[in-house]
Amino acid sequence: MSRSAPTVDTGADDAPDAMPGPTSELARQRVFPEHRFQFSAHQLCFMCKCLSDTRNLAGAIVEIGCEYGHTTVFLNNYIDDLVGQDRPYYAIDTFSGFTESDVRFEADNRGKQGIAYQDFKENRKEWFERTLRINRIQRVRAIEADINAFDLPSLGPLSFVLLDVDLYRPTRKALPELYEMLLPGGVLVVDDCNPASNHWDGAYQAYIEFVRTRKITPRIMYNKLGVLRKPLPEAAPS
Repeated sequence: MSRSAPTVDTGADDAPDAMPGPTSELARQRVFPEHRFQFSAHQLCFMCKCLSDTRNLAGAIVEIGCEYGHTTVFLNNYIDDLVGQDRPYYAIDTFSGFTESDVRFEADNRGKQGIAYQDFKENRKEWFERTLRINRIQRVRAIEADINAFDLPSLGPLSFVLLDVDLYRPTRKALPELYEMLLPGGVLVVDDCNPASNHWDGAYQAYIEFVRTRKITPRIMYNKLGVLRKPLPEAAPS
């Protein structure tokens, strides 16, 4: 999840009459579109490669922390280009921002007092689902839930997971459950694994604790993607 998209200079000073009145924001979006993804082009391409690498696995695809649906739409458009894909896709979010208990944990246990965690409050599940309909995406099932209380194993075997919940407590809870359900050859990507980010290092701490406990070598790709690949079973000696 990360923060709001950067503002783009639209050159309004050079054309003061181009977009007058209250519709100017809509006009800017249509005429001067921004990169509204919370991931860079490299990061999106890497996730597409993960989807391609796991295309022969029978497990579901899960995105936890899907915000307004930009990444969901992008990844599903890519899945449409993979021939014969019928894997279910679950998109799980509170659709109301961070929970009070997760924010309080950051303040009380991780010294994050004074940090405003109010992003994503202005969101609704029905808005997310409307975005899917506009883009003619039918495979996604949106689930409104607090991941701390959600039964992740109920999703069944998993092939690819994008875990994008930013904070320590939900990441710590979700990682062992998701990894347990990940099929051999499956990939789990944890966003915001950037130790240099003071606000959003909770996911990184939970990721590092998890890999150390499991004696897995940490892999941070493209500055902030913590990657876990479930190993394939070793071949029996002939």
